[in-house]
Amino acid sequence: MNGFPDIANGLIEACQAFDLEVLHSGGSVRIFGGQPSSVHGMTGVSQENAGIALAHVTGSRDKPHLSCCTFFEGGLSAVEDSLQEQVKNSRLVRSRAVGVVGFGSYGLFQVSPPPVPDDEMRDAVRWQIKDLVDYSLDEAVVDVFQVGADRHREGAKNVYVVVARKSVVRQQIELMRHARLKIDAIDIPELSLRNLAALLPEDARGVSLLHLGVDRGVVIVCRGGRLQLARDIPFGTAALSAGKDLSEPDGYDDNSRERLSSLALDIQRSLDFYESSFRQTPVAALYLLPSRMPLPDLLPELQNRLGTPVKPYVLGDVLSGEREPLLEADKCLLAVGAALRNDKEEA
Repeated sequence: MNGFPDIANGLIEACQAFDLEVLHSGGSVRIFGGQPSSVHGMTGVSQENAGIALAHVTGSRDKPHLSCCTFFEGGLSAVEDSLQEQVKNSRLVRSRAVGVVGFGSYGLFQVSPPPVPDDEMRDAVRWQIKDLVDYSLDEAVVDVFQVGADRHREGAKNVYVVVARKSVVRQQIELMRHARLKIDAIDIPELSLRNLAALLPEDARGVSLLHLGVDRGVVIVCRGGRLQLARDIPFGTAALSAGKDLSEPDGYDDNSRERLSSLALDIQRSLDFYESSFRQTPVAALYLLPSRMPLPDLLPELQNRLGTPVKPYVLGDVLSGEREPLLEADKCLLAVGAALRNDKEEA
């Protein structure tokens, strides 16, 4: 959608290894030539822990409509034909599409930007992160995006650098090509989640999202459709649910209670850093995204530990759609977020 920063150029350039025609138009990158798609809206394809998710969103930024949402259990090779069949059955062939690489398959580093023009920034930051990855940058795709409420304000002194192996991006591209989709961009989960945050009424003031996978998570802070801050959480729902103890008043054993405290501390530190570094007022709320392993006690536990309102993120409150896609959407959050990354408003 308009106004969103992206990392499309850097990650998508790995496509050149496939001898694809890459066309730069208005700052965005297109693949498969310049013929416009006859399919309205945007399709998202994300790699998840347990499979692949597909989502398609139509409508405008103010009225997004989830028209399709499916989750495929299994590895890439096991589900690629099912994905292709679903794309065909949903009449999404040659739909504009955004892919999302999986958590843990890339590096995201916050650095102080060197004093160079924006169009030279990507090359300039490569030397700053070369010792932060365990492989040669010749094997990597690198891109950078600005963070901060206003890049001209003194408080916005950092940029995020994204580093991924070319093989990771190629894998995502091959999956989407096999499904006969037109690739607009390859994104990272943090930017997909940002698109979900942008739908919330509190986004104008500042809002935080917590996404917990099975074995890891991330907390992000967004404001005005821009990602401000992202912090990894080194554990997920499996660790939080492993220590249930019904004999305890709060239902948790000591280990789980310690993880809850650690989670709350990481979130609070992120919110404090956002306020101090970007000179912002406190976020309006922290939204807890649905997870594959529900933790009904997590929201009230975080509410007790944080000084910020904690709310559940309900996709049905921000997206229209039929009952079946909306029910499936909780398992396809990153794909839904990717499908919301629409640079052209749809009617």
